[in-house]
Amino acid sequence: MRYFYYVNSAYQLMNVLNLNNHRKNGFENIEDYKADLFLLNTFNGADKIYGHLKEKDYFDNVYIIDKKTNKGKLHTVYSLLDSLSSSFYFSSKYGFEKSFLKNKYDVISTPKYSIFVDQICRMNRKAEIELFEEGSASYNPIDLLEMQPRLYKKVDKVLHNGVDLTEYKRIYLVNEDMYFSDYKDRVIEIPKFDDDFLNELCVLFEDINRQSVDKPIYWISQFLNNEEFNRMVDEVLSNVNKYHDDVLFCQHPRNHMDNKYGFAESDGSHIWELKVLGMKDINEKLLVAIHSTACFSPKMLFDKEPFIIFIYKLGSYEVSNMTPAFEKMIEVFKNSYSNPDKVMIPEDMEELKECLKKYNERTI
Repeated sequence: MRYFYYVNSAYQLMNVLNLNNHRKNGFENIEDYKADLFLLNTFNGADKIYGHLKEKDYFDNVYIIDKKTNKGKLHTVYSLLDSLSSSFYFSSKYGFEKSFLKNKYDVISTPKYSIFVDQICRMNRKAEIELFEEGSASYNPIDLLEMQPRLYKKVDKVLHNGVDLTEYKRIYLVNEDMYFSDYKDRVIEIPKFDDDFLNELCVLFEDINRQSVDKPIYWISQFLNNEEFNRMVDEVLSNVNKYHDDVLFCQHPRNHMDNKYGFAESDGSHIWELKVLGMKDINEKLLVAIHSTACFSPKMLFDKEPFIIFIYKLGSYEVSNMTPAFEKMIEVFKNSYSNPDKVMIPEDMEELKECLKKYNERTI
């Protein structure tokens, strides 16, 4: 069985590395298992990660690809040509020949929709489609598939009987108990990391995760950007600024935020999940974010329990993309803590101040 894996974030990569390692060691008893990894070069540190993975034999082949978009006056024409011809798309954008990708894979494994994945599926019509967790968005049906624009989808369906990712066979999640969306019967839980393999990854990516700054409070930036979001974040950070010297401002790997208060800063080029393992007293840290995956992963992957303040209730639900299913997931997550009070969800700014005070005085 020939597997195609597509990732565009370090967290997705961690889940694929774990899933791939278990499959190579007998998980699901896949006959003649082979796997290629395609790493999208859209986040800080992707090129270094690619270099390290090329040194190992985790996958049969590892490729790094840049995100290609059509620009200029003829962008509409080229976009149409991309949709009409998979071979044109791959040759013009990435230099891949048609014979290189056609009928090469039996399973397409991806966290969500992308045009690159759509074209791979078209070149491998008989392949099954499976999804794997990309983070907190995988538990939120709004963001799960990121289906293509309507016009593209209509053209694609007429000309190619286009690929529909809602027909995926299964979805692999870190914690199936936290999933409340459709197709629950398709969920398969990813086995926990093997300790030896996890230690090997820590050594492999040690140079990427080196960072001298270690603070009690971590502000976790997120990939959201609109006027309401920026207003809310600025008000939150003005309150966090009271503890200025204790704060590390963690930039999102793909979206730089203005660090207007001059906090100590991390540029987002590390692998957060591995960095968590090297933190001193991780259970005493405070993570502050809207609802970032970085807040969930210490507990979900490694059973670590830092303090958390989720601020999604301080803005409108349209800003934070919340759904009833996602709120149920957060409730399950909170109750999985040995002390659920360590997960705080303030309703307003006054309550946020109280949460910060409780953490600072350790009265939780």
